[in-house]
Amino acid sequence: MFAAARVTLKQHRFEVGAGALAAIILGVSALVIEYRLRALNVPPDCIDNFLGKIDGTGVAAACTGPMRAWAEIIGVEGGLIFGVMKYLPFAIGLLGGVPIVARELEARTAQTAWSLSGSRLRWLLRQMAPILILLGVSVTFAALAASVLQASNVAWGGFAYFDLGLHGPLVVARAFGAFGLGLLIGALLGRTLPAFVLGGALSLAIVFAVGNVQDAWLRGLDPIIIYETSFEDAEPIVDPLARVVQSGWGWRAPDGVQLSFAEGLARVPREVFERDDPVQYPESTAWLHGQGYKSLALGVTDEIAMGWAPYDALVYSLVGAASVAGAIVVVNRRRPT
Repeated sequence: MFAAARVTLKQHRFEVGAGALAAIILGVSALVIEYRLRALNVPPDCIDNFLGKIDGTGVAAACTGPMRAWAEIIGVEGGLIFGVMKYLPFAIGLLGGVPIVARELEARTAQTAWSLSGSRLRWLLRQMAPILILLGVSVTFAALAASVLQASNVAWGGFAYFDLGLHGPLVVARAFGAFGLGLLIGALLGRTLPAFVLGGALSLAIVFAVGNVQDAWLRGLDPIIIYETSFEDAEPIVDPLARVVQSGWGWRAPDGVQLSFAEGLARVPREVFERDDPVQYPESTAWLHGQGYKSLALGVTDEIAMGWAPYDALVYSLVGAASVAGAIVVVNRRRPT
């Protein structure tokens, strides 16, 4: 078994080596950046003070230097890590999946390889296993290292939702989806370069489609009340520092009924509404506040939006599993020429 694995890895050493090396370099880079952030030795009070800036309490002078150093490191170098993570799992997945069948067909060695194995399925599984294990371990290392870096970003007030899919298990799921897609396309086309190109195009199409579904899902979430205000007071309903991914406005009527922004404006006298600024509605807002209405800041928080994560993992895992199953069918039925 180990001899067969060595042969497989040697046969695909360039693609597997390039993918594994890229993942390891990115993972090590993320850990180095995390080490540099920790080396700043920023006191916990400084972090709390920085987050307090969002609520208007200002930042202590002693925190300004560490804050700027942190922002430069995480914003520039950390941003580069997450920027690469948008494409790395798909590139590694295609590098691992495309050549497994396509190279045998392209080199016209498939007939010999399949006949010597006795079972095409057994041959395919033996080819897939070492590549999946090696690249899987490498991608997992990079994904976990990126998760460590992303946790520091969240601790300083960053949004977890905006980095969704760029760290942790979702990266592994995306790499597996690309691997299965590359395996299937390679088996269908029997040519490595066209399969890489088509696999990349299909990966982008899937990301675009999933992104549109994700946006629709986010828009369909019921917002919660972040805070409500009137002219006299400001009563927090939830944490005023809540990270809001999607925001909006509404009203609370004097009888306690919650209204949308448009429903509240509909209760303003026509003569007030018609002379008002059609963007900010200052006079309409003043009239509603004068009648006992309160402005509601509504929003979908970062925590709620992270509910998309299981769906993201499921989509790419299903793409990978369905593609691998399709590749098995193609290999079993295809003529080795």
